[in-house]
Amino acid sequence: MSAADRQRGFSLLEVLVAFAILSVSLGVLLQVFANGLRNAGISDDYTRATLYAESILAAIGTEVPLVDGERSGPVNEQFSWRSVISTYSEGLPDVEKTRVRAYRVEVEVSWAGLMQTRSVRLETLKLAPVATVDGR
Repeated sequence: MSAADRQRGFSLLEVLVAFAILSVSLGVLLQVFANGLRNAGISDDYTRATLYAESILAAIGTEVPLVDGERSGPVNEQFSWRSVISTYSEGLPDVEKTRVRAYRVEVEVSWAGLMQTRSVRLETLKLAPVATVDGR
């Protein structure tokens, strides 16, 4: 038997097994890649929602007065926001002595995800001076 007779190439069965292994491997890799892209998109939405919430929270008390109540509105076509401002007095000294009132401020930014509504909620305490009778 000569060397040319012994090296005839791969059999059909070997080629089919190789293609099966290749297709399963590519399927798994594509699934991992798709999950990574979806998670990156969700992460981007959470990052943007957090930035919007921080911006709205910063505006309350400077551009928007600290008054008890609830406000809401759209940020853009994807995100909407809601804020709740309430007087906070738990464990604080008397307002008449400090001449400062504390407010609990909550901001929630929400958006529609693929299968559920998602949201980011931030809250803080803000202080505001209390006007006295003589205007000081």
